[in-house]
Amino acid sequence: MFTGIGPSHAADTTPMAEDPGPVGSFAWKGFNWQKRFWGGAPMYNASWDANNVSNPDANGYVKLSISNPTGSAPKGAEFQSTREGFGYGTYSTTVEKDVSALQKEVVWGCLFTYDPNAVPGYTEIDLCEASAWGGGAAYGENWPVTQGHGYWFDASLPPGQGNNTVTFDVTNAPILTHRMVWEPGKLTYETFAGEGYDGTLLKRTVLEGSTVPLPAKEQIHFNLWVTGGGGGDAAHVVPETVTIRDFSFVPANQGQLTAPTPTISGATAVGLTLTAVPGTWTTGTALSYQWFRNGTAIAGATSATRVLAAADQGTSLTVRVTGTKAGYATAVRESAPTAIVVAGTLVAPTPIVTGTLTVGSTLIANPGTWTSGTTLTYQWYRSGVAIPGATARSYKLVSADQADAMSVRVTGTKAGYTTVVKYSASTTPVQ
Repeated sequence: MFTGIGPSHAADTTPMAEDPGPVGSFAWKGFNWQKRFWGGAPMYNASWDANNVSNPDANGYVKLSISNPTGSAPKGAEFQSTREGFGYGTYSTTVEKDVSALQKEVVWGCLFTYDPNAVPGYTEIDLCEASAWGGGAAYGENWPVTQGHGYWFDASLPPGQGNNTVTFDVTNAPILTHRMVWEPGKLTYETFAGEGYDGTLLKRTVLEGSTVPLPAKEQIHFNLWVTGGGGGDAAHVVPETVTIRDFSFVPANQGQLTAPTPTISGATAVGLTLTAVPGTWTTGTALSYQWFRNGTAIAGATSATRVLAAADQGTSLTVRVTGTKAGYATAVRESAPTAIVVAGTLVAPTPIVTGTLTVGSTLIANPGTWTSGTTLTYQWYRSGVAIPGATARSYKLVSADQADAMSVRVTGTKAGYTTVVKYSASTTPVQ
């Protein structure tokens, strides 16, 4: 089933897990993933398009889209882990979407586990699903968009009998973070407003009992699809998108690293050095770095320092720190952006004129030591007046120079730096 779509190289820099799963369509957040191109449920018309799942962008975000190229035949989006079997542990995802604005026929299946061979419940655990389920038009009702935490323990039974779910109202928060802890006989769900776990806790659900699914060969799925149930106009939905910012899975037997948010020290001018300050991580953590320019990873910029280059001028930089340690879940933290990088200042000494001040002798301009890589140009002056064509480093005195004082102007240019002009002192009169 997975043939025909080759792997792509994503912008995400998260180290791969020990068991990332077979190569699929793309790698993301330490795992391999497959874009769905085959038909079937739950999309009401069984139509899916692999192109409706983006590769991770420069920020490591994945976008799911519903397309409707003919206006009456929408296509859904889904991707799933190629790894089979995750089991007990902590699952988390951060989503960029105002789910209160979902079209009533659209279902956002936010992170769920599924094993098609694990009957009767398929090991399906829904971290958070959002929809108005068609709006209830077929029943003369107008349903609001709601979110739900829950799981299936018997897919042969209808909703409310074969599953255990809790629904709650949505907000218009543009970013939501969902976390789930799966333990033997217990599922704990939390949904927060904003990125991370510091925002408002919108809902906390604890579901316990013998019907909590047991680990099997479940895969992790994300999908965006159209339901034909409950009414509505499924065929004519307009394009809709959801952006998934993050995903993580921490097995139950792994520890959590102490992982502070890094900061950046140093002035933001071309030629100067920025330093990543990672903070104090768990003792023994190995740290790696990746610098970003306006959100795009800078090739080769993987040390704790960054010498600002001409290409950095006019942009802001961030640094991503990844911590790894045996027995602990890999942690990734990113700094706030720096101030805009400004032009650098050249090291520019005052030039000196050497040579014998007699007609026929040659004068030499000694520019001194400028910033490495600076391009220097010259202009000679006779008693303060530029001499046409006298633009070399050396100048041979002619009869017209007799009794005049000589000087030279040196101009330094380098990409990313402010151009600097330096004048020598005037010589004594030419003899």
